[in-house]
Amino acid sequence: MKWIKRLFQRPEAEEALSASPSAPAPGEAPEPATPPPQPAQPMEKLPAGTTPLPPLRVQPATGLRLGWATDPGLVRPSNEDAVLILHFTYQGSLELLPVGLFLVADGMGGHRGGEQASDLAVREIARYLTAHLLLPHLAHRGLDRPIKELLEEALQAANAQILQGVPGGGTTVVGALVIGDSVHLIHVGDSRAYLIWPDRLERLTEDHSLVQRMLSLQGLSPEEAAGVPRHVLYQALGHPSRLNPGYCRISLPRDAWLMLCTDGLWGEVPETQILQIVWESASPQEACDRLVQQAKAAGGHDNISVILIGR
Repeated sequence: MKWIKRLFQRPEAEEALSASPSAPAPGEAPEPATPPPQPAQPMEKLPAGTTPLPPLRVQPATGLRLGWATDPGLVRPSNEDAVLILHFTYQGSLELLPVGLFLVADGMGGHRGGEQASDLAVREIARYLTAHLLLPHLAHRGLDRPIKELLEEALQAANAQILQGVPGGGTTVVGALVIGDSVHLIHVGDSRAYLIWPDRLERLTEDHSLVQRMLSLQGLSPEEAAGVPRHVLYQALGHPSRLNPGYCRISLPRDAWLMLCTDGLWGEVPETQILQIVWESASPQEACDRLVQQAKAAGGHDNISVILIGR
């Protein structure tokens, strides 16, 4: 019955049994006696919790101030615009400039074709630039081609995707690649980029439209141009003709806002009202929301999209 006793024996007793010395077997020398334990040295008391690290030098990360909004308006049954924003800010031991990619596209070709074309355009442009520009930038590798060429290649890639995947669909696009205080603008169609100064709007893009071409080549007055259809474009993504995107490079000043928008905004809201709304708003997001509401108050005949970018 010894196994029953051991089964119910307390652990302390088992430990005592296992720790008790056993007698040496016949013919074996006894093991040397264990030296008596030395008195424990008093331990140095450490403060409770984790020992704090030395204070780190705090530096504010240089980023961008952003706002954006998009709305179907009051007439169109759906929103054929697409907006895409990629933005990262870095603060670390090595220099890495903040980067932002901002895209606004206005789809054409009916509900299904317009939505798919604008959606595909911004995603393909972002995918191409992430692979060929943003990832090398993060890896501290130099670019193998100028930024202008990379932007044009991104639009060409998006154009090929739309021609193959959305036959009959098309889209305008305006994009801003911001690296530090440098802005690279590219566009196709009549979506626009502006610098909004405290006292004026400076238009940075020229529409690829019939009315703009007539204004540029024939010197039409604004009154004469009012009778020309505004929405007739001679260049857009999804158009089989060869693309020739507009491009420019500017510096983003601290006392101005960069605005990207579709014609649902600039075609409905006068520049004086845009200027007033932007500078009276408490934040860029509030300004974008108010701009959309103003475009709807003016009729909201088209989809409305806007991005505001500041330093």
